[in-house]
Amino acid sequence: MKTTRRHVLGLMAALACAPGVAISAAKWPNEKPIRIIVPFPPGGNSDLLARAIGQQLSEKLRQSVVIENRSGAGGSIGAAAVAREAADGYTFLLGDIATQVINEIILPKLSYSPENDFVTVSRLTSVSLLFVANPKLGLKTFADFVTQAKANPGKLTYASGGTGTPSHLAMAMLAANAGIELVHVPYRGSAPALNDIIAGEVDVMLDGAATQLVRTGRLQLLGVSGEKSPAFPEAPTIAEAGVANYRFSSWHGIFAPKSTPTEIVNSVASALSDILGQAALKKQFADQNIQLLASNQKAFNDFIKQQKEEFTKLVREQNIKAQS
Repeated sequence: MKTTRRHVLGLMAALACAPGVAISAAKWPNEKPIRIIVPFPPGGNSDLLARAIGQQLSEKLRQSVVIENRSGAGGSIGAAAVAREAADGYTFLLGDIATQVINEIILPKLSYSPENDFVTVSRLTSVSLLFVANPKLGLKTFADFVTQAKANPGKLTYASGGTGTPSHLAMAMLAANAGIELVHVPYRGSAPALNDIIAGEVDVMLDGAATQLVRTGRLQLLGVSGEKSPAFPEAPTIAEAGVANYRFSSWHGIFAPKSTPTEIVNSVASALSDILGQAALKKQFADQNIQLLASNQKAFNDFIKQQKEEFTKLVREQNIKAQS
């Protein structure tokens, strides 16, 4: 009799809990604000993108969306923080090529796994890096740069935002594909690197933050790393300019902690797809050399996998190690 009573009570408890779970899932996203963690400092492209997307997402989901910056260690501090959050649909990561691809290859003892700790929600952007040079070099075209580099192996210098950053890997890949020898000058961030190119301390750089410097004539644009730039459609891609097999695209995307309910992931992905299709928002970011681009989970996962394979091979061949 006691055993039967325990079974009945257990069944009643299970039935009581089931509606509670359903109600809890149905409440999303009404319990609390949704947070988007930006693993980089305020003011950069990632931050500006998150705030624009967050405002639109708040309107679509009818819930407050809060942007929180947690910068450091190439984005790994913020990414690791999101990986530890509850998978309840209230915390997302605005990740990028660094947090979800490069860090795992470059940084020893990474405190999170891009593949095992996250589920992709949606890709947000495609960013072709700008190949810029000091105007005093007197280069007219990208082909001029390659000719000069081949004539003077190991003499021309290129800046990057740091060893193992996208700007470094993009340039190392370019040098390998073009068959040229350059000297790498790493900085702690793009801003000081670009400043030194303007000052003539370094010759060239591939970077996504040089848009205004090109527009004001302080830097000369010779080409772009991936697809045509929406900000400078007249600029040739590096592939068009002579390095046929070269293509490098940076990007941003939204990720959730692993095990976040599929229906929540799909809801956010659907909302983001609508947001990224807005003409006004597309133009706003096109002017900053950022193409808004949504893609489904499979296409995004396949793209990330391909990049991981390419960069793993590059880092191994070039013996690239994290900056200490």
